[in-house]
Amino acid sequence: MTTHTLLDELNNPHRPLPDIIYGISTGALPSPASTGLPAERWQWLADLLTHPLWGMTAIVDGLDHVCAPVARLCQLTAHPIHPLNVRELWAAEQLPTTELIAAHSPHEDGHWEVLNTALELITDGLDHCNGLDHCNGLETSGIEAVTSAFTAVVTAQDAATARTTITAAVEHWIHPTSTTASSVSTQLGAAS
Repeated sequence: MTTHTLLDELNNPHRPLPDIIYGISTGALPSPASTGLPAERWQWLADLLTHPLWGMTAIVDGLDHVCAPVARLCQLTAHPIHPLNVRELWAAEQLPTTELIAAHSPHEDGHWEVLNTALELITDGLDHCNGLDHCNGLETSGIEAVTSAFTAVVTAQDAATARTTITAAVEHWIHPTSTTASSVSTQLGAAS
C-alpha cells in the first residue's frame, strides 16, 4: 500500500477525516513518512511542524517557540552529519513541552494536539539517538506524530479547509520539493 492510497481517500469527499486519521493510526492506511529514506522522513516531519502552508505553526497560533526548535532537531537528525550532543538537544525540549501540554485540553483549539505532535517527535528523536528506532530493522515512522498533527488540523479548522491542509501535507510527501544536503547544511550552520 502506498501513500497514493491515502491521497485517494483524502480526495473522496464522502470519507470522513477522523476515519482517515484512524486508518493511519491503525496501519489500515499508509502514513506519510512511513516509507522512504530516513533523511527524507525526518525532513518531512520537520515540515509537518513549520511548513508555511500546512505545518502546525500555520494552523495553530502561538506555538512557534515549541515547533521551531523541534523542527530544527528533525532537520539535524535528517542530516548525516549532526552534533554529537543531538540526544541532549532532543532531551532539552522534552520537559518544557510536557509542561506546556498540561495547560491545554484535547479537542479544544488544536494546541494540545500540536504539543502532542512535538512530544511524539521528541520521543522519536530520543529513540533514534538511543538506537531504539532500529529495533526489528524499522526506522522512525512518525505515525503517532502524524496522526496527532492531522487531529490538530481537524480540531483547528473547518472540515473543508482541514481536508485541503492534510491533502497538501500528503502531496508534499509524495512530491517533495528538492532540497540538497549542502543547502540543509548551510541553513543549519553545520560544518561539512
